[in-house]
Amino acid sequence: MKLNFLTLTKFVSLILVVSGLGVTSFVIPNLPARADDPVDGAGNTPQTANDIGTLTNAVSFKDFVGNFDTDDYYKFNVSVATPVSVFLNGLSAGTQLELLDSNGNILQVSANNGTTWTSAINPGTTGGSITESLNVGTYYIRISPTTNTGNPLYKSFDSSYTVNLIPFNAPDTVTVAAKDSVKPGLTNYTADGIADQDTIMQAIEYVGKRGGGTVLLLEGTYMISNNVYVTYDNVTLTGVGWGTKLKLANGIKLGQAGLLRSAFRYSVDRRRKPIFYGQHFRHMSLDGNKGNGTNYTNGYANFGTYGDSSFDNMRVHDFPHYGFDPHEQSETATPTLRLTIKDSLADHNAVDGMTTDTCVDSIFVNNVVDANTRHGINIVTSSKNNIYLNNVVTNNGANGITVQPGSTLSRVSNENKLLGNIVKFNKADGIYVYLAKLTEIKDNVVALNAKYGIRNRSSSYSTITGNIVDDNGQGSFNTYPAIYLHGDAVVFSTNNLVKNNLVRASALNRYKWGIAEGDVKDDYNKIDSNTIQSVNIPFRLKGPNSTNTNNQIIP
Repeated sequence: MKLNFLTLTKFVSLILVVSGLGVTSFVIPNLPARADDPVDGAGNTPQTANDIGTLTNAVSFKDFVGNFDTDDYYKFNVSVATPVSVFLNGLSAGTQLELLDSNGNILQVSANNGTTWTSAINPGTTGGSITESLNVGTYYIRISPTTNTGNPLYKSFDSSYTVNLIPFNAPDTVTVAAKDSVKPGLTNYTADGIADQDTIMQAIEYVGKRGGGTVLLLEGTYMISNNVYVTYDNVTLTGVGWGTKLKLANGIKLGQAGLLRSAFRYSVDRRRKPIFYGQHFRHMSLDGNKGNGTNYTNGYANFGTYGDSSFDNMRVHDFPHYGFDPHEQSETATPTLRLTIKDSLADHNAVDGMTTDTCVDSIFVNNVVDANTRHGINIVTSSKNNIYLNNVVTNNGANGITVQPGSTLSRVSNENKLLGNIVKFNKADGIYVYLAKLTEIKDNVVALNAKYGIRNRSSSYSTITGNIVDDNGQGSFNTYPAIYLHGDAVVFSTNNLVKNNLVRASALNRYKWGIAEGDVKDDYNKIDSNTIQSVNIPFRLKGPNSTNTNNQIIP
């Protein structure tokens, strides 16, 4: 089944409790109901299996199993004996994986029962990974639903799964085993469990000097005592699921920012090559180990300047500083370009879960960003024309999603799109936009945050449309508007469009106002065709040229 949150908010007429998010039931007026028919890309029996053909390289498939489609089968051939890893994405919780031979006999079974974080010392594990040495022949994969005993937030919103296959003999691929890996067949490198970054960098250097390739890290724990430098173009660093763990050693301080660092150590080298292209990081977890004294300074999951690169199916957690941190190369003013971060989990980091610093033309999609100490997603420092789509941003210590310039106020972050995200239970604002222009905030669910639902501060030409802004202001009754357009006494919020939003509260005095302006200089705003339900004072407009038209008030 293919379903995304934009589809849900656009076409269904009733939102219920989904994926453990506790979305309050309410009617979305004036929208037709529609049920999407499941699109089954894999057969339900071995005879109708999706035939992959001969497995020669890494492949991935996304589909759905559940009450109406209980089994998906994939068929593949091995033409040369080789170990093969088959594994589920980390957010494919509640899904079981079986590897079968040509007669249907089960070779291995592994289930992704979800991920449960208990503490920084016990951050949880995730199953759903099989590695097996396979002889020449035909094999099947069976995917079926199973119980999700993990955190219900740590799951794909649409309950889809992604299954991945990687043969060890894929072209331009070298393999690395951790000290505690169970090795099928031979690997090219084996780490010693002490300073495993050295072994990983040997493998990176090997493929990097040959123009690029893949470094495949087997399941196991790699102890990291300093930066893993990835300073070649066209390098893929992949694990075999979140059971491939790169963990900072107890009490260490990284020499430079980022466990995974795509930037040279010395300035002369950074100026010579400020950006790396074609780098891809996939299918692993990065553990900052903050519960065992790792240092705040440089304690990021990643740091670097990327072009046409990606992070896919990553878990970054418990870092003493930032989680994800794609960045500019500040000495040459080179931004990160066309980066993708998708299907990943950023949780329990000590500052922001995901900081996108001077990122341009990039996309951040289908991620879960939960329980970080400050912001969930921080869009900062001249980040421009990026898309943040279908992310779940919850339980963070400050704002869910922040758009801002950073410490230099002239470096504004303009033309970003926040589309179809779920932003809930954050300790300050749901969505906060500061000193930005042309921000599009569309089709989001912004609910049960402590302060403002959507706060547009000193920002102009924003379009705030089609959002569900439900029962925010949890920190204090009658204090916060649901949607607030205001300035900072120097720069005001003007020429914004607020249209087709549903603002709802569980009590008449939950919100101070439904949609409000802060000052007479917050002007030329258009408030049109919104529905305000159970709000004592639905509107407060102060700009003499702002308009309030076609809005519906429901007691």
